Amino acid sequence: MEHTFVRGRGRRLPLPDELPYRFFPPKISPLWHRVSRLYIRRILNRKLAIRSIEFDGVDRLTGLIGRGDGLLIAPNHCDHADCVVAFELSRRVFKPFCYMAAYQIFFDFFGFRKFILPRLGVFPVDREGSDRLAYKAGLDILVEGKNPLVIFPEGEIYHLADRLTPLREGASALAISAAKKKLADGKTVWVVPAAIKYRYLDDHDPLPALMELMSDLEGFFTWSDQSNKPLLERMYRYAEMMLSLKEYEYLNEVRSGPLKDRIADLTSRLLNEIEDRRLSKRSLESTPVRVKELRRACLKAIDDPATTAEQKREIRRDFDALFLCVQMFSYPGDYVRESPTVERLGEILSKFEMDILGVEMSAPRGPRRAIMKLGEPIDVRGYLGSTDGRPRSRDATARLTTDLEARIQGLLDEIGPGRPLPVMMIDNNCSQAIN
Repeated sequence: MEHTFVRGRGRRLPLPDELPYRFFPPKISPLWHRVSRLYIRRILNRKLAIRSIEFDGVDRLTGLIGRGDGLLIAPNHCDHADCVVAFELSRRVFKPFCYMAAYQIFFDFFGFRKFILPRLGVFPVDREGSDRLAYKAGLDILVEGKNPLVIFPEGEIYHLADRLTPLREGASALAISAAKKKLADGKTVWVVPAAIKYRYLDDHDPLPALMELMSDLEGFFTWSDQSNKPLLERMYRYAEMMLSLKEYEYLNEVRSGPLKDRIADLTSRLLNEIEDRRLSKRSLESTPVRVKELRRACLKAIDDPATTAEQKREIRRDFDALFLCVQMFSYPGDYVRESPTVERLGEILSKFEMDILGVEMSAPRGPRRAIMKLGEPIDVRGYLGSTDGRPRSRDATARLTTDLEARIQGLLDEIGPGRPLPVMMIDNNCSQAIN
């Protein structure tokens, strides 16, 4: 078993040269959509521990269905249950959705996913490059206006339900392209921002299970019993230990200072070094954008017939470093301290379990309810010219992405924080020391 922070790969998805990309067009089947409901409900209850789902603002979506306009639903991506929650929304509005998803999830031992997922409206995208087939499929869905399309514009599951990470521009670019095509028919494309969060049920206390998980994590590194310390202090000490291992691996030293600053420093150093080597220039973009461009450059190099075996080994080391950058991006350093809630603590400990213990998907430490809030739809025509469909400015995609990001974060804020962490679980001295 590989452990990400220890050996570098962990739960990284297979690369295209390890698992070749194949496109499977969506073929929604009403029969399979009905049959799958029982299976989806079973996944919700047993695997995802979701006992109920609360939808808010559904009328904002139902009022747009059946008008012939394109509908793009854009939720945050904080949990493995997000797609299932979106599927339940489709049942609520009596209209099957289409979903864009990473192509790696289509491959299993028996090939069942290749058959069933397209029939549920799911189609793959190669997030490493310019996937024309996926782009065309998404464009056709929006232009046809028959089924809403769901895209998670964060691109990854970051397990940060209260804090949206910078959105990628692909969803906005797709919406603008489709809106230009719809102008001739007097139609438009609507982008519906959505926020998803999860809460432990009020009559359940997940803290004993979370403390047990913390002990398992500490035991992996043969630490002595730490149960006499507050849980928040244990979590931050553990995070510092993991970061120290990576600092020593890549920098040959363990640095000091606030955890957030150390994460940013190591990420910057790794990205700068790989950009100098692969692109001969440095970027000022966000970490996810920089990682995406560097992964493209690495894939191009590894596919080059002239690349030697030693060079390929070096490229794979770069892939591991880039995956580490994505992981560190999902550990902001101040997330739990900023608002000490049981849910935030659970998110971070679940990520520890996947990254350190190699668990593919961390099991929730108690029954939960899901909350999905739909925001005011965005008319994409507002980003186009009035007659010819040309964007009013060259940064139309960026403006739509920025607006969408602000709206999703606003919806997350409206849902509010989770259950406060008991005072006895918080050590103020520890919080001050790491800041």
